[in-house]
Amino acid sequence: MRRSWGPLATAVLVISVASCSGPVSAPVAFDRAVWLGGESASFSPDAPGLRMADGLVSSRTLLGRNRSEIEAMLGPETNTDKFASYDLVYWLGAQRSYMPMDSEWLVVRFDGSGRVSEARIVYD
Repeated sequence: MRRSWGPLATAVLVISVASCSGPVSAPVAFDRAVWLGGESASFSPDAPGLRMADGLVSSRTLLGRNRSEIEAMLGPETNTDKFASYDLVYWLGAQRSYMPMDSEWLVVRFDGSGRVSEARIVYD
């Protein structure tokens, strides 16, 4: 009896690639000097900016702050036309995956009272 390995091989490949995406390491505490010093964003999947952004989002640190507080903390936003539906956009680095093809971005949205109502990481 001949056995076909096609479906099994495909499943193993999909699981392997999927397990290589997403955060590489645990979030780290926000360090403004590192963030503003240019070390925050890079093409390394373990870049401090990616890990700090993970921490900012998961801890909900940005929620409820106003625009001037966010800009004092994170600096000026990244100059981009991407994600026009958000109020502030920060480039974090290359997407954390086996074969990065996109970038990761921290996006912030303000509510009607000018306070952060949403902060999340998105991909382009």
